[in-house]
Amino acid sequence: MLSRTVKEEIVKEYGEKFKTNPFLFVVEYKGLTVKEMELLRAKLRKNQADFKVLKNTLLRIASRETEVERIKDLFEGPTAVAICKDDPVSVAKVFAESVKELPVLKLKGGIIEGRVVDADEMIKLSKLPSKQVLFSQLLGLLSSPLGNFMGTLKELQRRLLYALNAVKEIKAKEEK
Repeated sequence: MLSRTVKEEIVKEYGEKFKTNPFLFVVEYKGLTVKEMELLRAKLRKNQADFKVLKNTLLRIASRETEVERIKDLFEGPTAVAICKDDPVSVAKVFAESVKELPVLKLKGGIIEGRVVDADEMIKLSKLPSKQVLFSQLLGLLSSPLGNFMGTLKELQRRLLYALNAVKEIKAKEEK
């Protein structure tokens, strides 16, 4: 059993995490073995997500005056939360794959940048390309017109050189 001081520290820590991290996922872990939980935690850690099992009461208290308070009803039964700062798609992918491998794991919902999402939306999110892939696609889209423009400039430069060489040859013939 946790002392009151430890509980207050947990509430304070997670209250701050809820305020500073825009992505939160809530799952029910009932029926998972310790080994399965550790594997899931390791996969989430690789994707920069903090995965924690906490008492529902502490989660509800920590969620006060944050966006997470809107989903406090999800804090029922054996609940775990995954919190991440950057890439919710990769975390959603881990959960979507884990639900297939571990049917006892149940997605409950979460918050994505202030928007409440349910389990179905978490699955849809997992099917999107990751932030890194989207950035590289955007970079490709932005760089292709630039590459075409550079090719056009090189072609104009080449034509100018041909024209100047032609003028030089004509002048050389006229002088002879």
